[in-house]
Order: sequence, then structure tokens, then C-alpha cells
Amino acid sequence: MIVSASQLRGVPKDRAELYGKPHVGARYVGNRYELTAERCGICGRQATNCHHIVPRRCGDFALVTPRGTWRLRSPLIALCGSGTTGCHDGFHGGARYRPEWVWDEPEFEEAWWDGTLLCEHEPHDPALYAYGHWAITDTKTGRTIEITEG
Repeated sequence: MIVSASQLRGVPKDRAELYGKPHVGARYVGNRYELTAERCGICGRQATNCHHIVPRRCGDFALVTPRGTWRLRSPLIALCGSGTTGCHDGFHGGARYRPEWVWDEPEFEEAWWDGTLLCEHEPHDPALYAYGHWAITDTKTGRTIEITEG
């Protein structure tokens, strides 16, 4: 699907697509965040912290649609290790893991970008898994990890 440059406002579409999607084993509590799962979303070891799927340095994203404007934050994922160890390092050091949100149907993607889904569901709502899933590619092995629920 082609999204207008005015909606993206300089943000690459593949990055903008990540904002507001469901968390994996974590959640925001005000401006902070916490784990909601005991296990790492990648390997299943004990989760030790949360990772922002969109790097924090990128900030939030305001999605402007015909149905309204939503301030979208980065989804969180529960991971083992720290920013320099375990699966958490795989998202940082060398970016071994590459996340992508995959829509189950093209009309679901259209409903996101025109605001229809956000009129029905809050950002990060686990109900969004009814429309798509996370596909996290391990660039070292070529394996893709599909996450279909938080």
C-alpha cells in the first residue's frame, strides 16, 4: 500500500508501520514501562527488560488520518539480556533481529492508515493481533519468528 508523504512527514514507511502495534510481554505505565511476561519474546529465556521496537531516539509518531490524529508510541517487547547481551543485544548490537508488522489482509493495512482501526482499537491494543502479527527476522540464521499474540 502506498501511503502519502504528508502522512509520513519524513518518517520511512517501514518504521512508521511499527508504531502503535501491540506489545509483546510488556506495556507502558505512564511514561515508564514494565514487563508483563516472564519469558523473552525471542528465545523463551527469562525476560530481564523491555526493548523499544522503534529506537527511542526516533521518538513518537503522530498518525494523521481522515478520521483523526493519533500519537503513536513504539511497541515494547520483553527480552532477555541487556542492550549488550542476550536477545536484547540482538536488537541493538549489529541489529541481528529485524522486526516487521505484517497485516493479514491488505484491507486491514488500509484500515490502519485511514484511521478506521484506531477508531475501534486504542494503539497497542492486543486485539490488533486479529489483523496482523509480528515477523522478526534473525539475520544470522534467516529464520523468521512469528508472534501472533502479546
